[in-house]
Amino acid sequence: MWQLNLSNRSTTDIVVLMFSFLISVVLFVMVVGAVVAKLMHPNLDMPNIVEAVTLMISNILGALIGFIGGRAYGRAEAINGQEVK
Repeated sequence: MWQLNLSNRSTTDIVVLMFSFLISVVLFVMVVGAVVAKLMHPNLDMPNIVEAVTLMISNILGALIGFIGGRAYGRAEAINGQEVK
C-alpha cells in the first residue's frame, strides 16, 4: 500500500491539495446527484443544479487563486525587502 506523507510539503502545497480534493469531491457528488435526480424525476429543472455547481466551483477556485496570489505577493515582498508595486 502507499503512504501519504505531508510532513515534507509546504503549507501552500497542502492547501492547494486540500482545495483540489474538495473541488473533486464536490463536483463528483453534485454531478452524480444530478444524474440520479434526473433519472428519478425526469421533469427536474436542471439549470438550477448546474448553476449551483458552477457557483460552488467558482467560489472554491477563487479562494485557491487568492491564496496562491497572496503567497506570491508575500514572497516577492520578502525577497525584495520592500513593497511590490
